[in-house]
Amino acid sequence: MNTHSTLDALSNLVGADNVLTENAEVSFYTSDLFFEGVPAMAVIALGSRAELANAVKLCVEAGIAVLPRGGGLSYTAGYVQDDASLDAIVLDTRRLNQILDVNPDNMTITVESGCTWEQVSKAAAEHGLRVTMPGPTTGRYSTIGGSLSNNSMFFSSAKTGTAADAVVGLEVVTADGTLITTGSGAINNGVPFFRNNGPDLTGLFLSDAGSLGIKTAATLRLEPVPAGTAFTSVAFESFEQMIPAVQTVGRSGLATECLAVGAIGGEAGPSLHLTVEGYSQDIADAQLAALIGLMGPQGQPQEPMVPTFIHENGFGFVQSPLDPKGRLQIWTHGVFAIGQTLDAYKALRAVLDKHQTAMTEHGVDATMSFACAGIAMMVEPVLFWASKPTPLHLQGMAKVEAGQNTASDSADSLVREIRNDIRTAMDGLGAAHMQYGRFYRYADATAEKTVELLAGIKRIVDPDRKLNPGVLGI
Repeated sequence: MNTHSTLDALSNLVGADNVLTENAEVSFYTSDLFFEGVPAMAVIALGSRAELANAVKLCVEAGIAVLPRGGGLSYTAGYVQDDASLDAIVLDTRRLNQILDVNPDNMTITVESGCTWEQVSKAAAEHGLRVTMPGPTTGRYSTIGGSLSNNSMFFSSAKTGTAADAVVGLEVVTADGTLITTGSGAINNGVPFFRNNGPDLTGLFLSDAGSLGIKTAATLRLEPVPAGTAFTSVAFESFEQMIPAVQTVGRSGLATECLAVGAIGGEAGPSLHLTVEGYSQDIADAQLAALIGLMGPQGQPQEPMVPTFIHENGFGFVQSPLDPKGRLQIWTHGVFAIGQTLDAYKALRAVLDKHQTAMTEHGVDATMSFACAGIAMMVEPVLFWASKPTPLHLQGMAKVEAGQNTASDSADSLVREIRNDIRTAMDGLGAAHMQYGRFYRYADATAEKTVELLAGIKRIVDPDRKLNPGVLGI
């Protein structure tokens, strides 16, 4: 089947209105918040899981690569193809947005992969429940499938970990169009409630950037929404003073959310913001008091406006990938063992200090943030600079005006250089990552035999290498 006939077949499958081929439209779907990719042949918006399975089969049989895309708010070239010789089609999964089952008895919710985290949250809330990791701050726009392909964290992560930790089982399409079920839902006469039924095949398809299979549905663990919530914020004179407090929070397991942030080179010191929950207000207050006692007398208590605001606004907390000044911003994170937090800060601070003169010259500002995901610590420098936003910046979330910022090649180039240096520093400390994509170097940074095993699995489930080829370096 040639390319033209494949597009005709796909159009017949999903409807002509759900096939985009205009350059401007395709470019929008083949760029993320930092990288511009090679435009694909087309973008196909799937309307059902059966359509997705058939579309994958059609494309792979025709020798066309498929690039799965959810909300599109990543920044590591996860679905951004850089091979101009490759025929590829983007599979837009956002129409796969059905809540398939809410089961309060089993404490699970099963949803299609194009559902947003906010949509899932609302469905669970009707039963007084929530997903154990309720979603990232961008959950009004980010999809379940995208987050599980890249992993994500924030709400409740200090207590319950990342999005991947909330998964009980998956439905996945492999390269030949076969639908695979994982976890206890794959047992004959079984239901999805237990992930670790035999080898963890669910984990195989998580954080894979769609390279091993394309997620069509997921079953997630639920928990009751706690009745009590307490907040605290603490200001510190320096990151070095704050980091032991952040580590104490992570080790204690008492906080539901933990976010610490400060400007690099600013006059004000960093601050730590905590949310603590309990099944009554008395329990939440008691746990917060215990946590404050564990952190000790360092730092100056503040009015907890930040954690309160985030909690009250939920998925409305973030409306645009631009900062309040209309500038671009880009995140570069590493996930470290909690005991490595200070070493990670020092290594990343050295990178920023090395570039400080050039950053001042080109108007590039930086912050450093820390967030707990259980006993893992995410350390994340964020760069801010004035340059021309892309259509994805302006339309990928709530639509915003372009503002007055124009393209700045010198600032853009400096930011790319700093990000690469940050990545190299993280590699030197053995950092793990979410959103591996094509920016973080999974294959280069991982043990050779481990990469060989993963590449062997890739050859089994995708022998022609048509599922998001090149991602993860395999």
